[in-house]
Amino acid sequence: MKIPLTPFGKILTLAVLLLGNAWMNQAFAQDNQNCLNCHQYPLFARISEEDGKLHNFYVDAEMYVNSVHSGLACTDCHSDVEKIPHDPVPRPVNCNQACHTLDPFTQRPFSHSGVFEDWEASVHGPKNDGKDDLRPDCKDCHVNPLQLHPVSAEFQELSGNCIKCHEEENITTAVKHVDFHSNPDRYWTQQRRLEVCSSCHTDDTILGEQADILRDDVVSSFLKSFHGVGFAFGDKKTPVCNDCHDYHGVFPQNNVRSTINEANLRETCSGAGCHANVSRDFIQGSMHFRYEGWQAEVLNWVRWIWTTLIIVVIGFMLIHNTMDFIRTRIILKKHGYPPPTRLQKRYLRMNNTDRMSHIIMFSSFTGLALTGALLWVPAARLAWLPDWLYLVEVRFWGHRFFALILTIISLFHIGYGLFTKRGRGLLADMFPKPSDAVHIFQNIAFMLGMRKHPPKMPWFNYAEKMEYWAFAWGSFVMTFTGVVMMLEHLGPKFWVDVARIIHSLEAILAVLAIVVWHFYLVHWKPGKWPMSNVWITGEISEWDMKEEHAGALDQLSKSSEAKDA
Repeated sequence: MKIPLTPFGKILTLAVLLLGNAWMNQAFAQDNQNCLNCHQYPLFARISEEDGKLHNFYVDAEMYVNSVHSGLACTDCHSDVEKIPHDPVPRPVNCNQACHTLDPFTQRPFSHSGVFEDWEASVHGPKNDGKDDLRPDCKDCHVNPLQLHPVSAEFQELSGNCIKCHEEENITTAVKHVDFHSNPDRYWTQQRRLEVCSSCHTDDTILGEQADILRDDVVSSFLKSFHGVGFAFGDKKTPVCNDCHDYHGVFPQNNVRSTINEANLRETCSGAGCHANVSRDFIQGSMHFRYEGWQAEVLNWVRWIWTTLIIVVIGFMLIHNTMDFIRTRIILKKHGYPPPTRLQKRYLRMNNTDRMSHIIMFSSFTGLALTGALLWVPAARLAWLPDWLYLVEVRFWGHRFFALILTIISLFHIGYGLFTKRGRGLLADMFPKPSDAVHIFQNIAFMLGMRKHPPKMPWFNYAEKMEYWAFAWGSFVMTFTGVVMMLEHLGPKFWVDVARIIHSLEAILAVLAIVVWHFYLVHWKPGKWPMSNVWITGEISEWDMKEEHAGALDQLSKSSEAKDA
């Protein structure tokens, strides 16, 4: 059945066919030997009688046209091909030859001989130990898809300037090649490089056969390291495998030619402006976050302690607040909700200084929580945000800015508590007392219905004291570990990694504590929604005083009676 086409439909169909075959025509135009007549078919393959494996001879014309070898004829590399069908079977291509092209800048025969010598001597080169078939050769890493990347605007402009004097074809290919290999800020390029190395270093078949050469955790340990995390959240300057281990001259660490040899590490780490003036202690740590012995034990203990803290502390808060929520709902249902604060007698809770300090503190804490969380989120998951908002530099410097503000207000708070009369009084009231432990058990008994009345708690009850000292402890820990990470280049790196674990887990604990504990006390507790207005007005209602600070209310009443007498 034929489907009739309108004149416009015919034109559109013709245009689609022409565009779809444009790259193929370009590829065939360069195929002087007509190799693509056969090799253009994806199923052009055979099963070898020698090893029983399927050998595919398909050539992707699009990849060929976009590769750095697109200006070469097939026989420039496959020089022993003379007959069709090929007889004898063509030998593997030898990349170590200087016959196939001219350097576009010098017009001299180009050769990979220097690179080949480095590769041959490296851990990837042939060793004649029966494992050569598992070692990568040139084409295992230099696969054509790597060249299918967008050329930066700077290099496109450079290419246009060069073409004025040089041949367009050679210069365009050369500029694309230089752009790919010389621009370390390109995140796309770094992704491809990591994929190439990971393709072997996560291959169970290779790892099983070459356990003496490869360690099965090199990729996973890198992804857990500072560099790996930086790469995951989109830092374009984060080094990947070959930035530290070199490209072709990859040698064991005990080899003096290795870029990660102890004698060369300082130069490697400080190269390209990464860790300028880095200390020798720092570079002796594990860059792959892979530790052994007592160092591994310390890291495990740190993780265990902070993970246990998170589970125990947040678990207690959830249970406590659930019981309080249920008990408070029962009381309010029985006696009714309190009248608006403006219709009640009010007591001064926070003066102007207290309220301003609180606003600055919770604003900086919120900024720290958001920027800190964003630092651990891959950039690919933040694409829905405005571009400038998820730039690594914005998240990084934003986090430091809010950290500085929180540190300044914390120091002010310490000075206020030590050097002002009101501050000293509040600080004295905030110190834990034996009666607080009694109030905890009495209040739990009340929430469980085992007491008729809640305990009469002071100006700062146990819940507020727990929150205050937890925040003080968390601020100290976060500031200290943050400074350690800022001064990481002073080393040793092991303690920097310890600080990084503590900083991350303490941040999780702090945010959960604020959400579960503080938000409940001032926002979600029945009778408080949508929030307590104390931080705005500075005044607390009489109803809240009776419920949460009955002991302090009694003292105020007695003081008032004494003055009246």
